[in-house]
Amino acid sequence: MLQLTESAAAALESIRRAEAVPESHETRLTGGQQRDGEVEVHLEFVESRNEDDQVTALGGTEVLIAPEVAEPLSDAVLDVQDGVTGPSFVFLPQTPGDPALL
Repeated sequence: MLQLTESAAAALESIRRAEAVPESHETRLTGGQQRDGEVEVHLEFVESRNEDDQVTALGGTEVLIAPEVAEPLSDAVLDVQDGVTGPSFVFLPQTPGDPALL
């Protein structure tokens, strides 16, 4: 199942506060397969979860994973990296014993 790093969890909470998203809303990853075979992933804040969503969490941060992206992200880690335009979310392969994961 998708894992979160501490940095990703903190960034998600920071976005929630910056955009004044109510605490009652949940973070959800959705998306789908593109023509080139890559998976496109979208981050959104939703009022309620779908019955078939998977849930991953780190500390108090939960992320819902829509069924269409659950399998492609099953062996990934959601992290944050600094880029030219600021921080961005990235998906990295899971590494057993990674100290960035709790």
